[in-house]
Amino acid sequence: MNRSLVVMAGALLLTLPGCPNTAEDKRECDLPAFKLSECDRSGFAEVQANGVWKTNVTLDGVGTPTAFFLKPEQSQSLLFATPLSERNVEGETFYLATDYERSFSSLRIGIAGCEAPAPNQMKGQFRRCVNGEMDLEGTFEAVRVQRPAGEQESSGVELVSEMALPRGMAMDVFVSGGYAYVTALSEGIFVYDVKDPAAPRKVAEVTPSSDTWYRSWVKGTTLYITSQREGLLVYDVSNPEAPKRLMALPGSTTTALEGSGLVVDGDRLYMMSPSPRAEVLIFDVSKPASPSLLTRYYVPQSDAQKGEFPVEGVVFNNYLYLGHWAFGLAVVNVADVASPKYLGRFGYDNATSRTVAVGTIGDRTIAFEASEGWGSRLRALEVSVSVKDDMSEVAHINEVGRFEMGPASPVLGLTLVGTKLYVAHSQDGLRVLDMSNPSTPRQIAYYNTWRETDSGRGRAFLDGLSGVKVPGDGYIYATETSRGLLVFREQ
Repeated sequence: MNRSLVVMAGALLLTLPGCPNTAEDKRECDLPAFKLSECDRSGFAEVQANGVWKTNVTLDGVGTPTAFFLKPEQSQSLLFATPLSERNVEGETFYLATDYERSFSSLRIGIAGCEAPAPNQMKGQFRRCVNGEMDLEGTFEAVRVQRPAGEQESSGVELVSEMALPRGMAMDVFVSGGYAYVTALSEGIFVYDVKDPAAPRKVAEVTPSSDTWYRSWVKGTTLYITSQREGLLVYDVSNPEAPKRLMALPGSTTTALEGSGLVVDGDRLYMMSPSPRAEVLIFDVSKPASPSLLTRYYVPQSDAQKGEFPVEGVVFNNYLYLGHWAFGLAVVNVADVASPKYLGRFGYDNATSRTVAVGTIGDRTIAFEASEGWGSRLRALEVSVSVKDDMSEVAHINEVGRFEMGPASPVLGLTLVGTKLYVAHSQDGLRVLDMSNPSTPRQIAYYNTWRETDSGRGRAFLDGLSGVKVPGDGYIYATETSRGLLVFREQ
């Protein structure tokens, strides 16, 4: 969903030329080649370099969020999820590099600091070289991950239980009938008995073959899962301890169909599909175990070639609110599912709109939207719909409030219950906000779940609390990329 592969070793190695090294004398990604003469590097003397740094690399005006992790032992340090090969962070110098070799070519990625406005912030230059010759140049900014100033581990909420997954990264959870269904990307789904929330017990797991699973939903005794390759998967969970696959929808195609977001509203299931057609598939689930496809809807004003595709969404009062990535938040009337009507959008620069929650607060419809990239913030958007002279509808969307934890802390999950908004805020953990006045969000509770010592830290920009659900049983269920399934209770 983001462009982090631009600087990831695996993708870069696939694009390396297979020609002999004819530029052995060039070393344009080594520290002396960087243009730092006009930089004010005095602040680097105060930087505590070791730790996890969330990073945004900008190439040709396009940002790529990623991360690096520095440890005292260079052999254990990572630059953009790959082993560090050179490090110079002494005094006013900050330089990191990583190298890769192929039969006839070599690759080096290097970053050099230009300024450090604070001990936990820095900016600088990025370069990539093939056979010593630079082929990509840009800038980077980085923020060290640390607990917000003045906060303890928690306030207003307590951790009831924690269950690490057997493997993989926990990305989302759905709770139904005393069971929690935890999706874990390439590791599939894990099912936990949470009838006693203080003692979750794993009772089943389903592992896909060369696939990635994102979201899940349970209606009655039927489990729905969104798949990167097969669209919508349907399982019978009349016995949650033995899920039984029923089908994949919309069925066999010549190319993979990606399912991402998933929401069930009454007898309608909406699946957001970013690729290959950037569409929303709407199913009839009046017979939950036998869904039938009703409509494939594409927002006509969007352009998938510009990264404008649906990722997540919710339905409220017959309106579908879509986190439509670079397009922003889109509003669609789905009262007639055979002919959805696009009403309008809320767009903004560098949008990576994903997570959405909607409800009525006072007499206003408020949509909460957040992006997933660098500079993520939670927006409170007032939405009203009017009828034009030709009897068509148009949505009026205005930002009335916002909440943010910093440019390197994306929002990965939202659940609205009444006027309380539960936020999965990646490395800033669980945030509970009073939204009774959407113009002035007020934090009333938090739990800092992120610990630098947990396995897997520093390998990706999206790291930390990844999903949150409040099913109404008195508990908050959340997923954490390293820690697994977490169950909380408000105090």
